[in-house]
Amino acid sequence: MLKLNNWYFRLLVSYFPILVLTVSMIIFLSFIAVNEISRSETAKADSITTGYVVDSVERAIREIEFNAMNEAVKNASYAAYLNGSTVTNDRYSVVQSLRSLVEDSDLIESIYLYRQSGDMVLTASGQTELSDFGDREFIAHAKENRDYQGWSASREYREFDRLEPVRVITMYKQTPLPFGKDGILVINVDLYAVEQIIGSMTNHQVSFMRITDAAKQRIYPAGNGADDAGGGNVLTTITSNSLGWTFESGILAGQLLGWVSVVSYVWVIIAVLTFAVAIIYIIWVTRRNYKPIRLMMNRIEALQLRGSDGGAVRMDDLTVIDRALENLIDQSLDYEKEQRESVMLQRRQLFNDLISGELSGQMNERMRKLNLLPNAGRYAVMVVKLNRYDDFQAENTLNEQNVLKFALGNVMQELAMGEGLQGWGEWLAPDRIAFVFAVPDADARILEQLRATASVARQWVGEHLRFMLSIGIGSITDEWGRIGQSYRDALSGMDYRLSIGQDAITFSGDMPRSNPRGMFNYMQQCTDCVQEIRQTNESWQHTFEQLFKQLESDTLRDEDIHSLMQLFLQMLNRELKDLSDTLNECLEDDKTSALLAKLKTASSLTDMKEQLLDYLVNLYETYVAMSETKSYKTMMTEMRAYIQENFADPDLSLKHLSDRFQISGKYASYLFKLEYDMKFVDFLVQLRMQQAERLLAETDETVQSIALQVGYANSITFGRVFKRTTGVTPGEFRKLKMRPSALT
Repeated sequence: MLKLNNWYFRLLVSYFPILVLTVSMIIFLSFIAVNEISRSETAKADSITTGYVVDSVERAIREIEFNAMNEAVKNASYAAYLNGSTVTNDRYSVVQSLRSLVEDSDLIESIYLYRQSGDMVLTASGQTELSDFGDREFIAHAKENRDYQGWSASREYREFDRLEPVRVITMYKQTPLPFGKDGILVINVDLYAVEQIIGSMTNHQVSFMRITDAAKQRIYPAGNGADDAGGGNVLTTITSNSLGWTFESGILAGQLLGWVSVVSYVWVIIAVLTFAVAIIYIIWVTRRNYKPIRLMMNRIEALQLRGSDGGAVRMDDLTVIDRALENLIDQSLDYEKEQRESVMLQRRQLFNDLISGELSGQMNERMRKLNLLPNAGRYAVMVVKLNRYDDFQAENTLNEQNVLKFALGNVMQELAMGEGLQGWGEWLAPDRIAFVFAVPDADARILEQLRATASVARQWVGEHLRFMLSIGIGSITDEWGRIGQSYRDALSGMDYRLSIGQDAITFSGDMPRSNPRGMFNYMQQCTDCVQEIRQTNESWQHTFEQLFKQLESDTLRDEDIHSLMQLFLQMLNRELKDLSDTLNECLEDDKTSALLAKLKTASSLTDMKEQLLDYLVNLYETYVAMSETKSYKTMMTEMRAYIQENFADPDLSLKHLSDRFQISGKYASYLFKLEYDMKFVDFLVQLRMQQAERLLAETDETVQSIALQVGYANSITFGRVFKRTTGVTPGEFRKLKMRPSALT
């Protein structure tokens, strides 16, 4: 019994399809003679089929042209964009129109619109400059041949230089249609899609079709395809006037039909000889091809025997080779992964050593080998920090955060290269990345280059990546060994972003060289400003301006400035919060916290001053309006008179007064304390007891009646309060005939 676990027999059996194919071809050729009678009918059918293919292709191309021209005429955004419109909706409308045309047709590879003004190209992907567009040479050709109306010969098209080219034919029209000179509308038809349509209408087993354009370039098939394999006579030739293509078709292997019909017995001899030759050839090829495979199997088996314990399962040759290759591939992938990770870790460690100032002689040699920075020149560290990192984490998933950070690093590198800087950056913390930038020229103005890079990067990231940056530039140095100091200077400079920063960009050289004066002076200025606001003194704005001028000249740390602003708002809160309900709303903790958070996002002292000044002006105007409505002296006079008239009312209270005079209860209590140096309750009790003493001394009314007249519901409560105030009970007061105290 033949054992199939031997590779030799497997390889031998694998050649039997060739034998079967050879016999099948001989039998097929034997029956070709029968088809000789239908040759003429076949030619007619071929002519009809080819004509149908030509009509179908022309109709599909005309439909594409008509749809594109119709859309360009009806859509007003095309004309607006060609006229130089900067409205985003016009450009977006054209992009959507082009995208719709491409999606609606399987044949269209791309459509784009060239605008003469500004040399801009608008594709289904968006707008780009002509200099960056991959098909710029064709546009130049079209501009030189504006009157050409037909379709181009087969050509290669790519939207951008880095993309793989696509074979297309192209038509272009001057726009606005029909005779405009503002731009060019270009339609690219994918030849691969055309080949698919033609292929679906062609029987490759019986007939062939060849299509060439006006330049004699092959359109179909694209290469040496199945249609060329069998040869054959050309039965039909049709030229398309609209495309300039020549269609040739015929029946495969047509010349052999006559020979089969005349000498069919020859094919029997050929079949026998071919069968014998095929068997001999299969055996010979199998033996020759099996030798290297056998050698490979011997080596694999030898390696397995060295490391096996004798209990391995016996496998056939194919499985052994498959397992060996699989293990080899896995080991190679693991090794490559370890190598990449090792290189990344080594680079990161080298970067950390560089900015920490611990660069040794061996590390210097590694730096030179990696060629990450020039060996000589000028160096500086730039630290980039993501502002409001908590919001950044909340708004983006972990994968999105990694993508945005990767984009930030690339953007900084590319912008620096544009300024002539060579850079190297690594993330040192989740919200901070550091770059070492260098120029080989010792006389280069590296600071201006760094400032330009930082400014453009901050603006670009804010517009496209939707988060803001703080950037610190360290000191400039001429040695690798002092890059660590530049890094520390960059971090220190970021602590003075409000004082020395320009659009959140700081340079350590602008930091103060001496310690500013103590915080007491600033606190005194804050106190003076709050008191002036409390006293409705309009000079508070001058004091406020002087405070910020002093802050700008003294160059304080951001942390100290924020602490000072928090103290200022706390002082303001203590002075004004309980004066009225309206002021209470302005000074609520939520609003104060929101203001402090907003001040922390300010990019400069000027920005912070404007935000705080707006708040203070609104608060001051509210306070002045309240004060001008009624001075507290007038209010206290009216309130005293009202209490004297209504002290007998048992419901008289602070809430009653606050409703009556439209002030808060706390403010009413504050006014009593300020005016009479006593609480409202004590003032009311004093009035009631003075009136009770007079009634007890001058009348014979009962204690219960007197209690009701002075605002008490019963004599028990009245008696207790009376004794606490005078030291005797109402009855004892009347018996002793004591004199009532004078009314105030």
